[in-house]
Amino acid sequence: MRDHELRYVLNDELHGRPGLPVTAPARVTHLAFTIGEGDGDPLAHVKVLCDTLGVKPPTEGAPHHWAEIAGGQIKYERHGEFYRLSVVADGGPEKGEALAILPVGWVDGLPGARLVGIHTRIMDKDEPGPDVAALAAIFGHEDLAGSRTSSGLATVWTDFRIGPDGYTRIIVHDHGLSPLRLGRVVRRIHEIETYRMMALLALPLARKVQSELARLERALSKVTADMLSARESHEDEGLLTALSAIARDVEEISSRTSYRFSAARAYSALVDKRIAELGEEKVMSFQRIGVFLDRRFTPAMATCTAVSERIKSLAERSERASNLLRTRVDIALEAQNQQLLKSMEKRGHQQLRLQQTVEGLSVVAISYYLIGILGKLIDGFGAYAHVETKLVSLLSIPVVVFIVWYGVRRLREHILRSPPE
Repeated sequence: MRDHELRYVLNDELHGRPGLPVTAPARVTHLAFTIGEGDGDPLAHVKVLCDTLGVKPPTEGAPHHWAEIAGGQIKYERHGEFYRLSVVADGGPEKGEALAILPVGWVDGLPGARLVGIHTRIMDKDEPGPDVAALAAIFGHEDLAGSRTSSGLATVWTDFRIGPDGYTRIIVHDHGLSPLRLGRVVRRIHEIETYRMMALLALPLARKVQSELARLERALSKVTADMLSARESHEDEGLLTALSAIARDVEEISSRTSYRFSAARAYSALVDKRIAELGEEKVMSFQRIGVFLDRRFTPAMATCTAVSERIKSLAERSERASNLLRTRVDIALEAQNQQLLKSMEKRGHQQLRLQQTVEGLSVVAISYYLIGILGKLIDGFGAYAHVETKLVSLLSIPVVVFIVWYGVRRLREHILRSPPE
């Protein structure tokens, strides 16, 4: 049997992005970077790290890589427009953050722009859970989101804020989860924050294009109003030119924003899915993470959706206005064509009458010359035959006129029956 060339690649994709097993107490740092043109290859940077630490390096073009290093683990994942890096370090916060197990300065050389940075503290089940005062001291305020997850076997607290050190803080209290399940909980929390930030990349763009859309909507309303008063063909031409410019600008905005808004919808759906997977239960007096995001993240996504629908609606309205104006122009052209056909019909009738007149005159002229020639023949013949030449000439006149008229008529019918070349 011959395997498909992508069989193993596609199969390994199913197993390539599991959560790292985490044993409490532990520290986890999660980073996500967006990649732009001109940025270096993050996989090459990861390979340098693996070579430095003496662990297995990633294969060429690998979308993800996991390695166990001294004091913990590291995992790299490449996504469509960003990549993320997770570092898990054993032990409690007294040992510092998880990045301390990496070579000094390696993180600073990562390519791209940092969009997400999270320090997560994993508390052991034997540690006493923090109360409201302790959480306020850790985060610096009480505006937190918290919930029990995984059937009550873990509790999570976060404020979704970036601290003075550039990192968001998350605390996870393990109540008896296995390392794999605890790793999945941590991964879901990190993915919620990562996908939330990726979705919010569309918000500044949505706010920016709103003023452009308002200008185009005013222009379209003006053109639509002018359509009611325009009567001359040159006015319709000007309105069509204006509508074409509006449609062009709307299409430019649509092409500039469609990918970002589509990506925002996809990331937002992933956020909702990860929240649902947490299976949240209320803890203390804090809002659940899902409720916290529903009140603060959902309105931003609603704004992006509204702007996207506004662009679509404006494109449809400009197209309808163009179709209406073109229909009116077509009707005006049809009326002009009807007048032109009537004028041509009138001129054709006049030409027919003129042709018939000319035809009659032609019969008279030809008959006149033929009668003259025939008269000379009769006079010459009468000198020898002793016939009444004047009587014969008189009788020949109607015969000649009839023959000429009949001949001209047959010639006209023959011309009319002949196919055009």
